[in-house]
Amino acid sequence: MGLSTGTACICRERLVIALEPEAASLFCMHLPVQKDSVNSTFGVFKSGKKYMVVDAGGGTVDITVHEVRDNGSVKELNKANGGDWGGTKVDASFKGLLVDIVGKDVMETFISKNKYDFLHLMRDFEVKKSTINPELNDRVTFTIPVSLSETFSEKNPGSIITDAALNSKYKIQLTWKKDKLRIEAKLARTLFDESCKHIVDHLKELFMHPSVKDVSSILLVGGFAESPMLQSVVREAFINKNVIIPKEAGLAVLKGAVICGHEPQNISGRICRYTYGVKVNNKFDGTIHPHFKKILHNNIEYCDDIFNIHVRVGQIVKVGEPQVTQTYTVIEADQKSIEFKIYTSKNTEPTFVTDEGCKYLGTLTIDMPDTSKGTNRGAIVHMTFSGTEITVTAVDRDNPERSVSTKVDFLG
Repeated sequence: MGLSTGTACICRERLVIALEPEAASLFCMHLPVQKDSVNSTFGVFKSGKKYMVVDAGGGTVDITVHEVRDNGSVKELNKANGGDWGGTKVDASFKGLLVDIVGKDVMETFISKNKYDFLHLMRDFEVKKSTINPELNDRVTFTIPVSLSETFSEKNPGSIITDAALNSKYKIQLTWKKDKLRIEAKLARTLFDESCKHIVDHLKELFMHPSVKDVSSILLVGGFAESPMLQSVVREAFINKNVIIPKEAGLAVLKGAVICGHEPQNISGRICRYTYGVKVNNKFDGTIHPHFKKILHNNIEYCDDIFNIHVRVGQIVKVGEPQVTQTYTVIEADQKSIEFKIYTSKNTEPTFVTDEGCKYLGTLTIDMPDTSKGTNRGAIVHMTFSGTEITVTAVDRDNPERSVSTKVDFLG
């Protein structure tokens, strides 16, 4: 997304990319205090309180835990997690229902040759999906494109699509007349089963963790959070939790992102998704370094490609404050610059930048033209986490006015 700013003529320095759970969290903090038992926000955002943010979107469900600090800012307590259990999973269940009736070959041909009709069908389902709720008793009616019936007849000469409905395993629960498919409310509700089960099971697993056991509130936001089926399932599964669902939950992230832009200081701590560090060459030690990493420079043996860690995956970092300052020295007396290659890793303790899971992010070079002190020179390097980027800064140890910075992606 950041790379697209140039194409869109957006100044990179004026762009702030907000994390969706954080944006939704800030939006909910600005909601009027409600004390009703169904959707109470009373006391949720007091200092020291922890709450879980469940961002149920169309494609994925992202879950994280936040804590309110004394100054009212929000600190992330665990790395965002979740899965592809959003609203499109329900769409897939509806498509699967049609496949069970007309057959896989018919459905694939219909989608391939009639893309517009298929999109129109799924848009119709999207509208009807929001009306399906636990108390629904009436049948749900869908308008089916004529092209699907025509495709079925082409693939099954002598048969019509209504016959397929009568012969399907759902024949008691649905009727298909001309271009209208009507399904029983009970069958319509089963379309949500897989998605809702994944979400509830994952939340139950999270609540087993010691760091989450004292969380008493769940913020349910995102487009899929507006589904009465998901709302009901979450409330029933966590009857002892305060489940908060803001009005227009689908806009919570958008409106929260606006708040993030105006009040970025409200996010004070984040969990590192990756380990961050720089590539270094240390004096070779045959007892700990593999021989294939040994290089010779000015008749001195060094170990190449060492991953020197600054922050580790899972570590809580303070937003806007330099983290873990480290000093690096030159290896040659006449060396006039130091080059820092920045890497990230999925592992907690990467040994070399060539290890599996490591990724090169960029290079930072600081000029050091004054060579009068020979090898007794160096640069101080620190990383500052702000927004969704990391500012890596190198400062000349002997001349603090000489410094250079670059930005890399905090999300890896």
